[in-house]
Amino acid sequence: PPQPPALLDDDDWLAPPLEAALGEVFCRFDADADGAWSTAELQSFARTCNGGDEFGEAELSQVGEFTTDGHGRLTRRGFLEMMHLQTMARPEDTWADLRALGYDSSLSPKGVPGSSGAEAAPSEKPESVAAERDARLARTLQSEADAELAAKLAESLQAELIIEEQAAAAAAAAAA
Repeated sequence: PPQPPALLDDDDWLAPPLEAALGEVFCRFDADADGAWSTAELQSFARTCNGGDEFGEAELSQVGEFTTDGHGRLTRRGFLEMMHLQTMARPEDTWADLRALGYDSSLSPKGVPGSSGAEAAPSEKPESVAAERDARLARTLQSEADAELAAKLAESLQAELIIEEQAAAAAAAAAA
């Protein structure tokens, strides 16, 4: 049988086929298509990969170690970081997750479990759902291309907010 593709590239980052598959996985579980996973979306992913089991409190608290949005929700970049760490430490777990997510050993999707963990039959998948998924993937890929700029903007906005809060506090203290 042919060898499965390498999960990591020469720089020890996610190999392009794995990164592409994980990008699709992120979009699949980003139910509201806002570019970040809520706890419910993260737990849906966990249930699909872990035979119905959700992440425990310890695992959920570790999510903050990866890139999150301003509300502590896991971004696509953070998801890739999380899967990279797992793949570096336990590649067999990444393969198990990929199989649970409907990928074969060539990283091609075979059956695509939905966020409920059930596999959708092709006849149950209307064209509008596929089109919506494709549009969501395109938005996520575009936003990923701008992620570094967005992160810098978010840092800048956070700094401005802190400055505004400090100015308001100083003004209130001076008025008192």
